[in-house]
Amino acid sequence: MNYSDIDTIAAFSTPPGESGLAVFRISGPESGLICDKLFVPFGTRFPKPSDMEGYTLAPGNWGDMDEVVLACFRAPNSYTGDDVYEISCHGGQAVRQAIFDSVIAAGARSAGPGEFSRRAFINGKMDLSAAEAVMDLIGAQAEKQAQVAFRQLKGGISRTVHRRVDQLYGTLAHLEMLLDWDEEEERAEDRATLIRELDEASVELGRLSATFVSGRVIREGLAVVIAGSPNVGKSSILNALAGRDRAIVSPIPGTTRDTVEIDLTLGGYLVHLTDTAGLAVDSHDPIEREGVTRAESALEEADLILWVVSPPLPCVSEREREALRIDQLVAQGKPLLVILGKDDLRITLPQEEDLTKYAAQRFAGVPSMTWSDKQEGDLTRLRDTIITFIGYGQLQPDPVTRERQATSSTVGDMESHEVLTHARHKAAIDRAIALVTQSQMDLKNNFSFDLVAITLKEALTELATITGDDVSETLIETIFNRFCVGK
Repeated sequence: MNYSDIDTIAAFSTPPGESGLAVFRISGPESGLICDKLFVPFGTRFPKPSDMEGYTLAPGNWGDMDEVVLACFRAPNSYTGDDVYEISCHGGQAVRQAIFDSVIAAGARSAGPGEFSRRAFINGKMDLSAAEAVMDLIGAQAEKQAQVAFRQLKGGISRTVHRRVDQLYGTLAHLEMLLDWDEEEERAEDRATLIRELDEASVELGRLSATFVSGRVIREGLAVVIAGSPNVGKSSILNALAGRDRAIVSPIPGTTRDTVEIDLTLGGYLVHLTDTAGLAVDSHDPIEREGVTRAESALEEADLILWVVSPPLPCVSEREREALRIDQLVAQGKPLLVILGKDDLRITLPQEEDLTKYAAQRFAGVPSMTWSDKQEGDLTRLRDTIITFIGYGQLQPDPVTRERQATSSTVGDMESHEVLTHARHKAAIDRAIALVTQSQMDLKNNFSFDLVAITLKEALTELATITGDDVSETLIETIFNRFCVGK
């Protein structure tokens, strides 16, 4: 802790711009005295700011600039753990600037990004993972994002990590006890017991690490890219999912020449949806070629690809080129759903144009579904397929996966509901797993217990970086500098 962590700071907690109301926050040891200089309560029944107790509200004038309401949150029962005063004022720029200038002139310092939350962390009001959840909650666009961020803010990840820390400390205590014994008293069963304990910890940490696949999607949103040849109905699918005409639809090939991007929510999840230019086409038009380049770039970043194939099928050479591109994406591990478009025309087509037969022969093993914007229920099926993918990480989850997920959702164990959403947490967990695994190998190779204990302590240090129990000042600065001013 340095002086900047104990002086009085001030900033608006509401974003800039005109608004009906704005909230200005002051925190620190001099906050009450600063408010005494500038705030005049309405009537004698309201105390001056420095005499306000607990959580109290008082209306009055602020330096003859505005009628405001002053709220007082006494330490340690405040957001930062210090005395906090919040001024609710009118949201015009002139009033905002005047209040800010008067508070700074009275002795406060302008707060930097995330400085209020940094104070809360330093004062033990929240740990580092909870502090990170503050910004996740502020930026949440979809229900699931907000729910996961709120659970993390309330200590869900911290409790999960601390269970693993307690487990490893138990093994470390066992090791320390064995270190007090003479070497000739060492028994093979002691090593076997330690190996089993570490194996259990490794498995549990591995399960937590695996949740990052879905956790990242929940926090950042699912990137869904609609791809395929020109004029197969890609834009119609985007418009159907969006519930509005976002992309131009026409029978002219090459209508979409750039990526069209929208954000929407499906089942409470955030989805980033991208419509792309037709891919399987040669063109001398530089604009159209640039559209294809951008489409390929979108495919590289996609979490899920909806590849649309519609009648009439192209010539054999173009058809095979398109199929080879699909094969490449599947080989790269890209989740891909083949959408057999314009399904309402199927009964009018010859057998050789039947897309269901074509897909079964050429894309065996690749998930597919029929689609028509004229058939009731197809949009619901497509939405449900995307939501299922987010929940299970698979387009067609097997019965065992479904049963496991259904069972875990009914279990009261809090850990079954926690997911990792930050790459920093995932990296720390994975480093801890590697160190625990190394400890197991060292025990199997008859390394001394003191060397094993050193490695195990390193694993505990990695886990401590998640909660901030053992963390560098550089990491603290990096995390809180990402916050907005006033939070």
